Amino acid sequence: MRGMPFFIPFAVGGLVLTALGLGVRKVLTETGVTTPGDARLAEARERHRGAVAALRADRLQVRDGVATHGALQARVHVEVLVPFGALLERLERWGHVQEAELLEPEALEALRALLRESPSRATRRNWPLLGAGAEVPAALESVLAWLDRGWLDEDSPPVVLDGTPLYAVISARAILAGSAPEEGARALDEASALLARTTAFLGALRVRLTALEQRVAGLHGRASAQLAYLDAASFEAGGEEPRERLTRLAVLVGQLAVLLRTPVLNSEGRLTPMLAARAEDDAPSNG
Repeated sequence: MRGMPFFIPFAVGGLVLTALGLGVRKVLTETGVTTPGDARLAEARERHRGAVAALRADRLQVRDGVATHGALQARVHVEVLVPFGALLERLERWGHVQEAELLEPEALEALRALLRESPSRATRRNWPLLGAGAEVPAALESVLAWLDRGWLDEDSPPVVLDGTPLYAVISARAILAGSAPEEGARALDEASALLARTTAFLGALRVRLTALEQRVAGLHGRASAQLAYLDAASFEAGGEEPRERLTRLAVLVGQLAVLLRTPVLNSEGRLTPMLAARAEDDAPSNG
């Protein structure tokens, strides 16, 4: 038998979750008897309801952060990486420079990979969490779908976030099935503790995503300023200034390319280590 699906939007999530507990409330109100076990169960339900609401709120913040960083990734691709790639191609064709002279191997590999991409909006939806150009591992498809839409279904592939199966700890109906009041209260409190841990994980994920976005935004601004002063014709005079500007720009673009491909989540849905900051993250643009 299929279980009740969950859709937990911001406006009506509380109503959905309240509906799950109507059976217990009805029993308590119709009998007119409130035992100590019943009271503990009611308190546990309130704690659980609050834990679910907190998780829902953090999911929405992560979803918004993913959308914001995804839009920034797309701008960097169009406004910096593609023009820089075109400039390098022309300079190489004219014999002024070799890309391998300007970019470190990791940065060059990242830039080449990104320049091969012409991503659709649907394709790049998960790139802020997995890194630009990454394919979604099968094990993360349901997790990323839940982060985006907030949908949980008992018979769908399980959503396991930071080791916690979300349906099992969100569904009060499933938690209380066949339980006496005191057992149900303990089970709800255990689920609430797991939800609190998962909410903390989402908070850490949001902090990491915000930090990555800030680094990319800073490099994007500086690289855009450098790019505005360069064109292929400026190298014809053979002066040092265009080459110096190109060298500084290549460092910024290389770091941008690496950051755009940096995942926040690994293939198991855990947080990846933070990529160490580099000097170019804080360097002035010298435009």
